[in-house]
Amino acid sequence: MKKLVKSAVVFASLVFIGTSATMITEKASAASIDPVQKVDGQATYIPKGVRDGTATEEHDGFEDGTNSVLQQVPLLRATTGYPDVNAYIKSNKFSTAKIEKQLKSQFPKFNYRNGYGKPEGIVIHETANNSSTITGEINYMSTNYNNAFVHAFVDKSRIIQIHPTENGVWGAGQYANARFIQVELVRSKTFDEFARSINNYAYYAAYLLDQYNLPVDSAHSDGKGTVWSHDAVTRYLGGTTHTDPVAYFNQWGYNFNNFVSLINEKYKAMQVNYEKIEYDKAITAYSRVKTATGNSVWTKPNKTEGAKLVNPLSSYSGKNLRIIREAKTSGGTIWYQFSVGGKTIGWVDSKA
Repeated sequence: MKKLVKSAVVFASLVFIGTSATMITEKASAASIDPVQKVDGQATYIPKGVRDGTATEEHDGFEDGTNSVLQQVPLLRATTGYPDVNAYIKSNKFSTAKIEKQLKSQFPKFNYRNGYGKPEGIVIHETANNSSTITGEINYMSTNYNNAFVHAFVDKSRIIQIHPTENGVWGAGQYANARFIQVELVRSKTFDEFARSINNYAYYAAYLLDQYNLPVDSAHSDGKGTVWSHDAVTRYLGGTTHTDPVAYFNQWGYNFNNFVSLINEKYKAMQVNYEKIEYDKAITAYSRVKTATGNSVWTKPNKTEGAKLVNPLSSYSGKNLRIIREAKTSGGTIWYQFSVGGKTIGWVDSKA
């Protein structure tokens, strides 16, 4: 928190203006408003490259070995004799990677079929490339996003989000794209690396389900639920022909049911780990949105029990906001509750 005058404070996303005679004004930048892809109907969920005829879902340069940068290496045969992956993770007490954000401004933004911030589950992918790296995958996707792009990548040591999960992506055909968050797993070279990557992947999947108040429910066998393999999307929804991550999991003596079980364990642990409110006090300040992209408004400080998504912060760009309360959570985050036109809207992270 940086104090400018006795009653004025500037943060990364909001400029807060107190009631002193010195007034600070900050116009919302047009670049701060989240652009929404302007494509009619279901076509929104079809990659531009496919609509333009320069790519197909089967040959889009991702998960298929058709590009020279990420040339696919033949999948190794399933090997018996590996330890139980979930038991190996527990016995080694692996920690999980921190979630990094490297949001790509060039990616198109469009809502899910039920609206902004309303995914219905998550699609589990893997990159189908034994020789790629997490940075290589992200760099390639950052250039070729008109063919396909996802929300995040995970490997043995990192979780990197590249697109807001409140918006849809082009990763698994138009029907899944309209519904689900989508995450890619980067392949590993050893069993230990695979186990570490699965530990990170299950944690991130559980985190996302928890964030959107979705239960853990596998759709792999019946096409109904919140946790989908790309293979299940192919079999039950269509619009795609990929079958990942089934064969890759099998290579390490693992299967999708094992993975969902691990997600469920981590999800249950999160249910009792809500952050607590350390203080909550009334304040009076005024602000206008400065940087909205990627930031959201919540009914309560996010990660506290009962917090639900209200709207993207960009919904309030250009409006006069009155800051009415300040709270700090046990995770160290300071939050501000604000109102517009006398109506209380919600809470926003002061540093988002």
